[in-house]
Amino acid sequence: MHKLTQNIPLSQGDYIELEHIFTSELGSKEDYAREFKDTPFGLLVRKVAKLDHEAAMQAFSKFINDESLNAKQIAFVQKVIHYIEQNGYVESKAVLMKPPFDQPILFTRLFDGKMGGELMETIDAVRKNAVHVTA
Repeated sequence: MHKLTQNIPLSQGDYIELEHIFTSELGSKEDYAREFKDTPFGLLVRKVAKLDHEAAMQAFSKFINDESLNAKQIAFVQKVIHYIEQNGYVESKAVLMKPPFDQPILFTRLFDGKMGGELMETIDAVRKNAVHVTA
């Protein structure tokens, strides 16, 4: 689905279409639950289809264009972008405390509270765009 690879929120119609594909065309609701448990449809598609490079760059443009970031902070943001492009989203903040994000310095020490919070909000927003349905 184009919206999911472009980081565009799903509409109710999009969600209904995904639900129909996964629980009617490709199998039953029981099949989906057995294979993917409670994984939201949008996250499954995003994990498989990935996130477009330009969409990822756009989502993190505030940080990419922030001239106050140092080289280590910029490198960290680039790692996040690459990870999201490859995996579709970041599941939780815990991921950012593990390799490759924990080197050369932990996320919590690399960014102050305000900047770290803004980065987490952006990371969460990318994930939410694959889950939350807009009106």
